[in-house]
Amino acid sequence: MKKLVLTLAILGAIVTGCSNDDNNNGPEVPETGVLSGNITENMTLNAETLYTLKGATYVKSGVTLTIPAGTRIEADSQFEEVAFLGIEKGAKIIAQGTAAKPIVFTSNAASPAPQDWGGLVICGNAVTNLGTNVTAEVTGLTYGGTNSADNSGVLSHIIVEYSGNLINDDAEFNGVTFYAVGSGTTVNNILVYQGSDDGFEWFGGSVNATNLAAIGCQDDSFDWTEGWNGTVTNLYSDQSSATGFSADSRGIEADNNQNNALLAPISNPTLSNVTLIGRNNPAVTKEAGAWLRRGTHATITNLYITGFKSTQSGSGFGINFDGTDSQTYFTANKLNNVTIVNSTTASNMILGFNATTTATGAGNGASKATWMDWMGL
Repeated sequence: MKKLVLTLAILGAIVTGCSNDDNNNGPEVPETGVLSGNITENMTLNAETLYTLKGATYVKSGVTLTIPAGTRIEADSQFEEVAFLGIEKGAKIIAQGTAAKPIVFTSNAASPAPQDWGGLVICGNAVTNLGTNVTAEVTGLTYGGTNSADNSGVLSHIIVEYSGNLINDDAEFNGVTFYAVGSGTTVNNILVYQGSDDGFEWFGGSVNATNLAAIGCQDDSFDWTEGWNGTVTNLYSDQSSATGFSADSRGIEADNNQNNALLAPISNPTLSNVTLIGRNNPAVTKEAGAWLRRGTHATITNLYITGFKSTQSGSGFGINFDGTDSQTYFTANKLNNVTIVNSTTASNMILGFNATTTATGAGNGASKATWMDWMGL
């Protein structure tokens, strides 16, 4: 990605073309504003203002960005640099929407599409098995420390649409990326919709979450690596509406560390109530509901998998336990209450899970869960 030399352009309090204030009871609320460059002082946005996210936008260490319920932020898809919002380690984002008034991050394109902009990137001071002050794959920010309880703020009732622009020729942004984010951070009720790469990805850290949905993401819906050990309840993935092809789309792609499968701390999240719906595309070469590899551990309970069909060799698994280290772990620590239907092969290792016909997943099998009602799908 090109280096950016942008100044802060937050016009939320100074842009002309303001809304009417017939009673003269207070300051006028600007109708539009721009977010760009470095946010170096605490800032609270206004829900009545439509914001444009222009290029790289960083919340600097020690600074809090507050986004109230109902705020809409549209990334400038035509700007010369990719738009994204990065929360540096030591900074906070308080983005607390509600079911009635979610916070929306989307594209300003006339016909929005995946890859219109980057996504949300949150960096923290929690533990990763790569150590401290690691350089992130995206944005050049650093992450990782020693504080498992680190607090990067609040993310609640948020919709992230059309994310996943290129970082370089080999990598893309995810919808929401957690880099060593700590358990003091609150994360719940987030939808990533029609992203060109992963929906959610965790690089180490210990952040917990509830109610995460990824719809139409072209690569993996949920991805973790570098020792993530958080707890998540209710995950729903449906890749069947993805508008672009990916050779290796998975509901879950899980690693410990790609260079050292036994590097501590080992990835070991706890997931419950999970629905993973695939593309049913015979051309996908490495498709799976869950691909558990590179030494990852996990506790997964009440998992419903459907729609992972492929005619390609080594593809079309409900669950693929990949590599000796992960296979050894899951043989001794089976996934519990797992229902796999409409997939080419249930698994390459039946000993890795307790098969049932009664798993309900995120709510009611493949059906959208009631906790997703506010998402408007």
